[in-house]
Amino acid sequence: MTRGDFQRFCGLKIDFAAIGLMEPGVPQEPYFCDPVDREQVGRTGCDGVHFLLLPGDERVFCVDPAMGEPGIYVLPVAEDFRQFLSFVLFCAGADPISQIWWLSRPRFEKLVEDGRQEHYLERDHALAAVKAAFGIEPADPYETVKALQAGFDPKMLAFSAEYYEVLGLDPPAGTRK
Repeated sequence: MTRGDFQRFCGLKIDFAAIGLMEPGVPQEPYFCDPVDREQVGRTGCDGVHFLLLPGDERVFCVDPAMGEPGIYVLPVAEDFRQFLSFVLFCAGADPISQIWWLSRPRFEKLVEDGRQEHYLERDHALAAVKAAFGIEPADPYETVKALQAGFDPKMLAFSAEYYEVLGLDPPAGTRK
């Protein structure tokens, strides 16, 4: 379901950058902290933050190369792509979703409210098109994302040899070059 929803999203005639998901599905040069075999969902355009899908997993993940420590470079932000889109609708863009891992509830609410105050046609058109295309309503992501991240075991992620090299760690046996 997630892959089909994602392909449908990529086919929308909207300004993806207006909702913080630039170039959905367009392969990007990988960051050192990208899991192997990832599929790029889109990028926010700030500090290398981007969203992705992993093979055999319905969840949407956020990668933030600036997070600064192993275990939190890659964190889940939605159980599936449709839920992710409902969070984007609520936040009026993807950027607040990428920051939930470090934000308190009041700071998150302020960030979302500040973003909603900035009205511009491209974003409003894109959000309306997503809502109509998927028949979904906005959903507050904060508690859901916090719970997903609290229960997440980053050991399930597979990284390239570059990841371990950059961090000065010994790679597990069988790590790809």
